[in-house]
Amino acid sequence: MTSEHLVTKHVYAVGTGDCHVFLLLGPESVAVVDAGFPGTWPLVEQALGEVGRTPGDVSDILVTHCHIDHAGGLSELKEATGARVWMHAADAEMVGKGQAFRPWKAAPGLRNWWFARHVVAKSPQTFPPVAVDKFVRSGEVIPVAGGIKAVHTPGHSAGHMVFLWPVDGGVLFTGDAANNVRGLNGPNIFEDGKLAADSLRKVSGEKFRVACFAHGAPIVGNADGHFRDKWSGA
Repeated sequence: MTSEHLVTKHVYAVGTGDCHVFLLLGPESVAVVDAGFPGTWPLVEQALGEVGRTPGDVSDILVTHCHIDHAGGLSELKEATGARVWMHAADAEMVGKGQAFRPWKAAPGLRNWWFARHVVAKSPQTFPPVAVDKFVRSGEVIPVAGGIKAVHTPGHSAGHMVFLWPVDGGVLFTGDAANNVRGLNGPNIFEDGKLAADSLRKVSGEKFRVACFAHGAPIVGNADGHFRDKWSGA
């Protein structure tokens, strides 16, 4: 097991370029948060081998939202593992059509404008469609890995969700509701800026020791305190 990828005893980060996919290591099965870009599956398969697991151990895939770097590799991952896919219904509809993006705007700031123009706008806009097995409601505890709380965090996308796993002191999987690139920040792009800000205030009220980001390094220890300092009074 490669220690630099082990965020906690039960969470393994799979590097897929500038985006992370996470393995949630239960005693009898593995859940995966997000599926990365198209072509990510070989990296996930390699990571499973590194932690002594097999594709058949993957029981569930929790997808934060429909964008290409989170759902683009979903068809390969689902086909290889036979796992169930869980999403909010709004973005599951997009994934079922193989559509990555609704109309969006860049967040304020020159870096966000550059990223939106030179990265997001030039990314593939479609991917192989996937039928989502389970629609998830906000506040629902998904019966996976002992129970994972789903919180609807719209703004970045209409059906964006974060997932809170109450192991190792609480681990939050942020998707793109927040990133930790050059510090803790909100999303680079959004469909609705006010909703994105409201979602971050909502998340800052949860309790979690660790925050795992699709983009950027994890925060291990007092992660919820960092979120409260940044957003609870915003």
